[in-house]
Amino acid sequence: MDFVNQAYAQLVELFRSMSVGSRIASALLLALVVISFAYLVRYQVTTGDEFLLGGRPFTASELTAIEAAFSKAGLGQSEIDGNRIRVPRGQKAVYLAAMADGNALPADFYKYLDEAAAADNPFANSKSLEYRRAAAKQKELALIIQRMKGIEAATVWYDEEDKRGLVRQKQKTAMVAVQTTSGALDEGQLKAIRNMVAAAYAGLDRQNITITDMNSGLSYGGSGSGSVSEEESVYAAHKQRFEREWQRKISEQLGYIPGVVVGVNVELNPQLEHTSQAVKLDPKPVAVLSSEFSKEATTQTPQVAGRPGAQSNGVGNSPVSLQQTAATGPESQTTESRSETRNAPGHETIRTQQAPLVPKKVTASIDVPASYYTAVWKRRNPPADGQPPKPPDPGELAKIETETKKQIEDKVRNLLPDVPQGTNPYPHIVVNTYTDLPTDAPPPPSLADTAGTWLAANWQTIALIGVGLMSLVMLRSMVRTPPAAPSPAQTAGGDAGHPRLSIHEPPADEEEPEATKVLRRRFAASGPDLKSELQEIVKENPDAAATILRAWIGDAA
Repeated sequence: MDFVNQAYAQLVELFRSMSVGSRIASALLLALVVISFAYLVRYQVTTGDEFLLGGRPFTASELTAIEAAFSKAGLGQSEIDGNRIRVPRGQKAVYLAAMADGNALPADFYKYLDEAAAADNPFANSKSLEYRRAAAKQKELALIIQRMKGIEAATVWYDEEDKRGLVRQKQKTAMVAVQTTSGALDEGQLKAIRNMVAAAYAGLDRQNITITDMNSGLSYGGSGSGSVSEEESVYAAHKQRFEREWQRKISEQLGYIPGVVVGVNVELNPQLEHTSQAVKLDPKPVAVLSSEFSKEATTQTPQVAGRPGAQSNGVGNSPVSLQQTAATGPESQTTESRSETRNAPGHETIRTQQAPLVPKKVTASIDVPASYYTAVWKRRNPPADGQPPKPPDPGELAKIETETKKQIEDKVRNLLPDVPQGTNPYPHIVVNTYTDLPTDAPPPPSLADTAGTWLAANWQTIALIGVGLMSLVMLRSMVRTPPAAPSPAQTAGGDAGHPRLSIHEPPADEEEPEATKVLRRRFAASGPDLKSELQEIVKENPDAAATILRAWIGDAA
């Protein structure tokens, strides 16, 4: 606390002893130092400390549009971090406003459809409205495809044509151009894009949708027999598809090996259609039809007998009897039966239809860098604490190479199709080792380039530091300036209200020790705090302090 009081007292005394111009200059310099320091701290804290839109990733086209909007608005403190943008903290609203003014805000779903609906009016041409809606639909589809994983940019084109004839039909086609972040499109992405576009346009056949990969330059037609044009080969298209799929599987399985190279060759069955039918007969017949018929009949012949002729009339009107007595004749009985059986040989019919262009033989060639074996050896044999690493043993490296090749063969074998029994599967898998030469590191930037870049990025900070240092130097020089020499009247009689002490100057011919001269000059150039100065002089050189005090006392006497 005493130190604070002493410092405060010294500052007050110093301020009182300064002239009016010195006081004003000191106040201005102090204000400049404070303002410069505050601006410096604020600039360093707020630069590039906040991600725009919560760290949302942007595409290359969106970043271009955003940078153009920032440049147009005069905002140059943003930084691109990968595919995100950093802006100064507290100025996010300014940057978002610049993006809105420059129409650089990233598009969200339904944006284009909403804009097309907002542009409709009862006085617009029907064809113009239809074209605007169709264009908005294409942009919306491209935006949806662009949001898929691994796709950076996409565009969709749709067209339809009326075919003339007895029955009017519309020929509908679509084209999708896609740019991926890395690698080529896989089968899953192709199917998803084709199904999405076919579902967006009613009546659009999947075979009439063409997808083009802008990175690889490959174009993929629709599925089915009509997906390949006349100049393309159906065999080559299927072969490439199978090879790409197996190469992806093997590369993912061996992804733990840096720098591994995988090559796959697939041989297909060239038959486009194969149907077989087999009939197997059974030696034991099988009854397919059986029928039986049975009939019984009895016949009896009657025999007539009695008085021949008519009976004479009786007396009176009595009736004449015509009845005759019949005798029983011979009797016969007939029985008839019939059966029929039809037999057919038993058989089994088998009909088989195979898929066209199926893989018949798959071979894989895998190259492993030699540096991988060295890395495995170093992992297994870490150096002891404080000891330099040992060079790898060639025998152990050869053993690691053999183990690695066997592991790779076993893993890849499970990914390839089965081979006929009795066939060695490993000749279809070849694992080699290649020497990966170290690539030359890019030359580091020169000192001039580094210094120029650093100065271009931090010139404002350097300027503020320079101004602050100059201000402190000027303020210190003003503080250390000795007080004005007293007037002759003050030297003779002094000021009644403010007596001042003066240092006795010995005659020129009087010899004085060098230490006394140094302390005398130091005391003469010091400020008005005599007590502190005397304490320091007594600590440093008591004899010289005693000499000075004796001179003062003698002068006062």
